[in-house]
Amino acid sequence: MNIVETSEGLLAALARHRTLLIVIKGSPDPDVIASSFALKHLAAFAGVKAQIFAFSKISLPQNSAIVETLDIPILFGRPDHPPEGFDAYAVLDHQSAAVEKLSGRIPCAIHIDHHEKMDDTVEAEFTLISASAGSVSTIMALVLKARDIGLSPEERTRLATALYLGILTDTDNFRHAGTLESEALEYLTPLTNRQVIARIANSPLSDQTLRLIEKAFLEKGMYRDWLYAGLGFIDESIRDSIAIVADFVLQQERAETVIIFAAIDRKNGLTLDASFRTRNPNLDLDMIIKKITPNGGGRMYKGAFQINLDYFRYCENREALWLVLSDATREALHRSRDDMHFAELKGFYKRIRRRLHRLFTGSEGE
Repeated sequence: MNIVETSEGLLAALARHRTLLIVIKGSPDPDVIASSFALKHLAAFAGVKAQIFAFSKISLPQNSAIVETLDIPILFGRPDHPPEGFDAYAVLDHQSAAVEKLSGRIPCAIHIDHHEKMDDTVEAEFTLISASAGSVSTIMALVLKARDIGLSPEERTRLATALYLGILTDTDNFRHAGTLESEALEYLTPLTNRQVIARIANSPLSDQTLRLIEKAFLEKGMYRDWLYAGLGFIDESIRDSIAIVADFVLQQERAETVIIFAAIDRKNGLTLDASFRTRNPNLDLDMIIKKITPNGGGRMYKGAFQINLDYFRYCENREALWLVLSDATREALHRSRDDMHFAELKGFYKRIRRRLHRLFTGSEGE
């Protein structure tokens, strides 16, 4: 990844438009919040008016604290009613650039992600998919390092702090940080507000999340070296706790891979959501998840999927419905574990390919 060329290409794509809608497709986590905030500043530098728009409300207190403390402007709304009056849209931290009600109506100007590349139905004017980056915040930090966009000291501190937290979260407190993260953090760290980082990074778990952790240990099951647990029906306001539960269980248990799943009661429907965490760097979670459903993806050490269950939203017997959902999910996970060696082999060759790319080119492989 040539960061100078990347910066020039990104700014050139932005400059083609007057207005830009930055769409947060998934749950607003620190990485997509921070990288969207960075893109908004880059758009302003290019003379483009940008608005950040999120499909889902923030469910974790620490993520809300990032937005509130750093004064990050986000408009929340429904995916079937996006704001109008924009020339183009952008998607960050998501494998697909397709956005319902926008794709085909206005162009996708920017698509940046750090998950495994997939065949997409939408071609963005500027695309950067770098699985070697631990977060999209890493990429945006390097862009800002390469290009001075004239931020005030106060703006630079807010943005650097947000990007630092984005990297911190997506690399599991830097445990999975790579060379790109090292370069990004070297740039960001002197600019950040350390007090804000300490306060947000050390936020205690909510009572709701603690109850879900307790339930996960009560409901856990093992298949070979995979541990899984179903949490039943939970409200979408605490949906992001699933990932926190998966992280916690992986730290406490000896299982190689942990999968936590739950049925999510949403205002406009019902979904089955799952979070994957693994210690195995060779396990291709993206391949595993894509075999279960196309509505998900993964990268090294973590992944997630979401399956639409709107057909069952009016089922009155929730207990019977959950038994069916949990049985079907367990069976899908058992089959995935039985086929795991293919995913391990694919993940191993991906790692070798990136190392060879780095050895011969001096840069991280895509």
